[in-house]
Amino acid sequence: MLEQRSLTILEFIMGNPSCTIKDVQLKTSLSRRQIMYDLEKINYWLKKNNFEEIKYCRKNGLKMTETPSNVVSKLAQEKSISNYNEQDRRLIIFFYLLISKEEVSLYHLTDLLRVSRGTVHEDLKKLVKELQLYDLQITYKRIQGYFIDGKEANIRYAAMYLIGNIIIHHKQRTISLDYVLEQSGIPYKQIFHVIRKHFERQEIICSDNGLLEVMYIIIFFMIREQDVDNRPDHVKLTSMPEYQVARLITEDLLNLGYPISSCHVNFIASLILSYSFGQADMKNENFYMLKDFVYKIFYKLEVTYGIALPNKKEAFQQIYAHFKPAYYRIIFNYPIVNPLKDKIKAKYSSLFKILKEIFYPISLPGGSRFSDNEIAYLTIHFATLIKHTNVQSTSKVKAAIVCPNGTGISLIIYKELKGIFPEVEFLKPTSIDQLSINGEVDVVFSTKLIQTSKPLFIVSPMMTNLEKANLIKSFYKSIGNSVYIHPNSNISEKDLLYIVNKYTNNQNAKKLVNELKKLLAEVIYIDGERRHPMLSEIINKDLIQLKVQVKDWKDAIKKSSRPLVEQNIVTTNYVNAMVASAEENGPYIVITKHVALPHARPEAGANKIGISLTTLKTPVSFGNKDNDPVKYVFCLSAVDSITHLKAITELVELLESKDFYDLLESSSSKEEIIDYIKKSEVEMSNK
Repeated sequence: MLEQRSLTILEFIMGNPSCTIKDVQLKTSLSRRQIMYDLEKINYWLKKNNFEEIKYCRKNGLKMTETPSNVVSKLAQEKSISNYNEQDRRLIIFFYLLISKEEVSLYHLTDLLRVSRGTVHEDLKKLVKELQLYDLQITYKRIQGYFIDGKEANIRYAAMYLIGNIIIHHKQRTISLDYVLEQSGIPYKQIFHVIRKHFERQEIICSDNGLLEVMYIIIFFMIREQDVDNRPDHVKLTSMPEYQVARLITEDLLNLGYPISSCHVNFIASLILSYSFGQADMKNENFYMLKDFVYKIFYKLEVTYGIALPNKKEAFQQIYAHFKPAYYRIIFNYPIVNPLKDKIKAKYSSLFKILKEIFYPISLPGGSRFSDNEIAYLTIHFATLIKHTNVQSTSKVKAAIVCPNGTGISLIIYKELKGIFPEVEFLKPTSIDQLSINGEVDVVFSTKLIQTSKPLFIVSPMMTNLEKANLIKSFYKSIGNSVYIHPNSNISEKDLLYIVNKYTNNQNAKKLVNELKKLLAEVIYIDGERRHPMLSEIINKDLIQLKVQVKDWKDAIKKSSRPLVEQNIVTTNYVNAMVASAEENGPYIVITKHVALPHARPEAGANKIGISLTTLKTPVSFGNKDNDPVKYVFCLSAVDSITHLKAITELVELLESKDFYDLLESSSSKEEIIDYIKKSEVEMSNK
């Protein structure tokens, strides 16, 4: 079987049939020499299995003629312990010790792994070091042999994290989990069948990866035969629909002779709650509490930060689907593996920071809080809602998006692909099990190799411009179009002809234009996210007022917004709308101690983006008992729900700085305040 690095290269080539060595280098960060070495190994494997080898030509790049589904099928069949690498062996040792009921000696481990005693010793040493992260040890006692030593809650957390990490990052490595179960005589496929059957019958919906995680976790902890009921006192499971599904699963497993106890019913119910999507029509006793949570978040986004969601009912359905499992993962202290956390924080940095500001104060039962992993995961869904577009499909080409990691990542890909191929009709992102790929669509986009007879394109959740350009070339070549101009491009054939005729006497101007269009299609640049202006770009010294005397909060808003009206950034109607909004939502516009951020809906009269800063000579009350009185008023003109995000997050960070308040109190120079803001932006960008 091919090693992971070779598999990664093979997967990329199969998903990008016209790629070059340079493309592979950019994707994998490997050297040319490493790639050529792996290509030799890949071709050796392909030839050994009667497949066509990958051809390499300096001019045309890499060419693979073999059908991807045939290769995927063969890879899935291969299982060989001799090909397990060092990391696989450590995983095998951990999960073998997790479920072993007999003494485990060094001899058992050498026989299990088919390696030398010295190799096992080295693997154990490294595993011990890794388990220190979970406050666990590998201990040896004469009677017990080797065993995992530590609190059961820590063992459970480590096992669940490792299972999630295997499935999300290296799905091929589930063969190491399967190997442990096979060596222990556990017919895991039979147990998989029982769990999958009841999930389907009771319409429990998970991502492909989520379902796999649940199934492996159930099996390993059922075989371990330890108390796994870790419910907090406030969580009552027995009345929940998920508990009834768990009871049906355990009854079937008990009838098949597996060691099931009452604590397993609770444990399985907690897993269903934590790994399945929330469905608004499948209510449990916490549904209305969670619904209230979600709507408070919507309200805070709109009223405090000027981020309006277009359709709150649809938004609730999408956010609840992912908020519910996040809530229960936190309550039960179950891990989440989010491989895109850092990329999400970078790409959606403004939205992530705002959501963190909203989520951080939320204390859940037991004192738990939302982690960055969970907030990043939810950021994906809010981003797709806020950036919703109404592009209409005009093409008969139908495409499916399949992502084993779940609909969250699928939605990122969906948004990216809709921007790149607006004329393609994309089906809603779905799991492999829920889509009959071969019958419904013309092409398939996936994050991983899957078996399908349709043209398959491998895509990353966060594509670079070069990856997008290569994808465009491959896609249009596949469907038979060699020339494509992005519909958002302003370059028309008429414009090109005018320029060509103006400066040349070329009688083949039409052919020249076609060549130019083809060239443009070949090197097309896909715009990324629309650039969001910084705070210093939407505020100037004429929008700053210092030590203004006001009568009350209404007068504070009117006088603070006066520079915006004078510069035609907003209309007087917008000012009136800000006052009306504050009357209705007063406490929420006071965003922190002594600071108010009045704003209104864009359609009320926001001509362009801008923000004014006014310090009050005498603080006034806005009706917020926690943050009154208000001394600093920032009037925001937002033209949509997106463009002001970066500026607002910079403002939020500024408002955490005592130096900024000291400057506002002591300075009489508006230029000094602007300079301070610019300097702070440089410091923020270097963090």
